[in-house]
Amino acid sequence: MGRRNKISGALLKAMRKEADFTQGQLGARIGISRETVSAIENEKPEAINAIGAEVISMWHIVCKQGVSSDTRTEFFGHVMKYFGFSEQNLINMAKKLSRSDKQD
Repeated sequence: MGRRNKISGALLKAMRKEADFTQGQLGARIGISRETVSAIENEKPEAINAIGAEVISMWHIVCKQGVSSDTRTEFFGHVMKYFGFSEQNLINMAKKLSRSDKQD
């Protein structure tokens, strides 16, 4: 079953800007290039179609402290519809990724 919706690059961009990160800063923190952040925010099909839950999870973890509760709520609603899972799933994925990074 394919995804019915696409991830909103505009929402991700708004979240990054509200958290006061440049594309390069965010990319460095989540392990992708500035160019990839730009492609996601501009909804380039190759970037949007390839984006995974891990990237979205890390985007959330990096930006969540610097955004309003309204922005977090909008983000969670969008992500839950897109991927079909909850905030706890995002947190668990980020923790799992953090642990695997520390083991490397």
